Amino acid sequence: MSRSLTGIRADRTQSYRSIEQMTAQLRAMLSLNPLDRFDALGFFEEVIPEMTVECGAGVISLCEAVDEIGEEGRTKWDSSAGRIEIALSGRAYSMLREGHPRAVYTVAHEAGHACLHTDQVIRLGDMPIGSQVALHRNRDQHEPYEDTEWQANAFGSALLMPAEGVSRLFGRLGRTSAIALTETFGVSLEAAGYRIGTYERSLGR
Repeated sequence: MSRSLTGIRADRTQSYRSIEQMTAQLRAMLSLNPLDRFDALGFFEEVIPEMTVECGAGVISLCEAVDEIGEEGRTKWDSSAGRIEIALSGRAYSMLREGHPRAVYTVAHEAGHACLHTDQVIRLGDMPIGSQVALHRNRDQHEPYEDTEWQANAFGSALLMPAEGVSRLFGRLGRTSAIALTETFGVSLEAAGYRIGTYERSLGR
C-alpha cells in the first residue's frame, strides 16, 4: 500500500472527498453503520454478483471468480459475458474465508477498480496483452489523484474504514490510533496507517 504511484493515469481525477462520498453510498446500500465492519466475504460471494455499475458503455454487471491468477486480485473485462469480473487467486480466497485483513483489503481495493475505472477496465480488457504491458511500462507522469492504483487504494480504505466511523472513534479516544482502527474494523496496521493519512487529507490537513 505504498504511496508511490503504481498505476496508470485514470480517465477521471478523484479527490479524497469524492471517493469518501462514493464509498459512503455503497456502505449505505449495504446497511452498514459507520462503525460496522465490512463483511468482505459476504460482499464477494453475495453482493458482487448482484451489483451493476454505470459507465460510458452503459449499465455493466459484475461477477466474482476464484481463478489461477498471478496476483492476489484482479478486476477484468469478460467480453464473452459482457460483464466485469472481480477475481481472487485461490490463496487469496482461502485467506478471505479466514478473515485475513490482507484479503479483506484486496476485495475492497478491486471493488474500487470496478466502480471507479469501469470504462478503462473494459477498454484494457479488449487490448492485446502486449499492449497492456507496454502501457503499464511507459507510464506518463501524473498526479496521485489521477493514478488508478492510488484511487483504488483510497476507495478500499474508505470502504473499510469510513470517515464518519473514523471520526467517531478518534473523537472518543481524543487522538488518532492505528491500533484502534485495526481492532474496530479488522484491518491490518499497514492499512490503518494509510487510512489515517487519507482521512487527515480528506479534512484538508
